[in-house]
Amino acid sequence: MKKYILQLSTFTAILSLPAFAQDLKVASAGQMYIAPTAFVHASSNVSVDADGELIMDSMSNDFSDFFIVGTSTGDVEYRRFTESSATRDLVSPPVGGQTFADFAVANDGQIATGTINTSNLMYGPFDTASGSYVEYASGDTTPLVSGKGYRAGTTSGGTLRYEGSVSTIDTGVALAYGSTAGYKYTNLVGNPFTTHVSAADILAVLDGHSHIDQNYAALYGWNGTATNDPNTWRVINSLSSTELITPGQGFIVISSAAGGTFTFPKSSRRVAADPTDDFIAGRQPTTTPSSFKLKLTKGSNVSETSLYFIDQNGSRGLDVTYDAGTLGSDIGTHLAEDSQGVNMAIQVLSTDDLTATDYSIPLELNVAAGQQATLSVSDLNVPSETEFYLEDALLNIQTLITSNDYTFTPSTSLSGIGRFYLRTTSGTFSSPSTALDSVEILFLTTTKKLIVQGQLRSHTVLNLHDISGRIIETYELEASQTKHVIDVSGVSSGVYLANLNNKNQSKITKLIVN
Repeated sequence: MKKYILQLSTFTAILSLPAFAQDLKVASAGQMYIAPTAFVHASSNVSVDADGELIMDSMSNDFSDFFIVGTSTGDVEYRRFTESSATRDLVSPPVGGQTFADFAVANDGQIATGTINTSNLMYGPFDTASGSYVEYASGDTTPLVSGKGYRAGTTSGGTLRYEGSVSTIDTGVALAYGSTAGYKYTNLVGNPFTTHVSAADILAVLDGHSHIDQNYAALYGWNGTATNDPNTWRVINSLSSTELITPGQGFIVISSAAGGTFTFPKSSRRVAADPTDDFIAGRQPTTTPSSFKLKLTKGSNVSETSLYFIDQNGSRGLDVTYDAGTLGSDIGTHLAEDSQGVNMAIQVLSTDDLTATDYSIPLELNVAAGQQATLSVSDLNVPSETEFYLEDALLNIQTLITSNDYTFTPSTSLSGIGRFYLRTTSGTFSSPSTALDSVEILFLTTTKKLIVQGQLRSHTVLNLHDISGRIIETYELEASQTKHVIDVSGVSSGVYLANLNNKNQSKITKLIVN
């Protein structure tokens, strides 16, 4: 389509199809409306006079784009669809410079009443210090920050009006760091642009970022399920990186330490020629390689974890932006090799591991004592000859889990790894090289605790060596326990080797104590 110079003065332009412009000016008394099905690409500069109007619209499954190559002056309006208070949504201002008080006035009667404080409205950021959402009072003059995420809910599902300036530059947001266990690294951010952004480009920002936990280098989007559903987070990783994130869409990223900035590069902006959607469940097309999901069912509560097998970028260790830790699910896997004790929502291995027999995958489950639970496979998409066995190491039971469910009732509460493993063959571990894969040795810097977790085959000795090979400490481990917590606060800072030995298992792990 040919580019042109467009100036709107005393009339309204309604655009429902794509349009390209070189320079665009909305003069006083002029109006430009971009329908949810349309986009406008301005290859130079855009200006909007004080009494002019430039409005972008959206609906539940389509969002307009306004792409500006040059600069933008003057305020515009983006009408961003937001789910009802029953479903709730994670959003971010697609334009900047508005206070919440002005936003509340512009959307009077549209924002739902708060559930944390019924005197406030259901709109506010996530507070890592308290581990809960904030809800603003209608008169709160706190600025709405571009790139920052907010939880929001409307009275019945509809658009909320954002008024402010269009960002055409790299846009950064400070990464928060709180004190609440389980939440202190949780950061709610969001697309700050009036265009879609490429998930692949955002994942590239996460990859290697010094303040992003590389075990969680993925985008975690709210999928619109009930608040207490453990599958409430939809994980976008490099397997789904062709997706576009809608204007004003919020999502979670996980930081690794205090400080740092998460930056949305302007180069990540895209226009969507076809209808696109937010993260709400059941509304995104997906394509998958060889894969399956392992489900944990406890009454009406169903949790799941996913395993993928790909030719490139799949390994038994950490594959950054492919493997992704879980945000609180009752089931997950630990990495088959070089695990750091992180429970994974998604683990990616190589296609060779569909049939390899020299490894096992530890499962982390949370099941209360006396509670009946069932493990099963769903969404099975693997070659017909592929078989995976579930090993119950406590009862020494192997189940062909790709064909059969396994129901159990633990006599003591389960948490962490040690009882259940996935393998491609039946039978018990046949060699030390296989058996050691089931045991993790970790050092927790914050508490100066040494953690050994997994099913030991017999009474075990753990020797802590310095770099000269001298034994500094010796610890006796009982085979009846699947998790040992050892206080090493008396050990001087330095590099050590933890050597685990019994007649069936042998493992050496380098530890840095500081």
